Amino acid sequence: MQLLAGTAGIDLSAVDTVQMFLRDNAGGTVGYSNVGSGPKLTIPNAAQGSVDFTPGSADLVAGSAPYNGYFKLFVTPTTWFFCPEDSEFSIKVRRVW
Repeated sequence: MQLLAGTAGIDLSAVDTVQMFLRDNAGGTVGYSNVGSGPKLTIPNAAQGSVDFTPGSADLVAGSAPYNGYFKLFVTPTTWFFCPEDSEFSIKVRRVW
């Protein structure tokens, strides 16, 4: 995914921690981060605002979709901002046949 400010990628070079929160169709929320043991988020290109999400086999389930989410970007432990700042993105999951 590419986090954008307008049409340009957000420079994540100054961001210490990236968290992504997903809410399923029943209202349950789970968070993922680029820090800690076995992170599911990585930042392959900070200057371009690129974030990769590598879910496990049970992280995204068709029966719980669609998922709505947002990113929380920490510049310091007490300073953060959200992306997108005024809405959420959606992830749709199809069942494997």
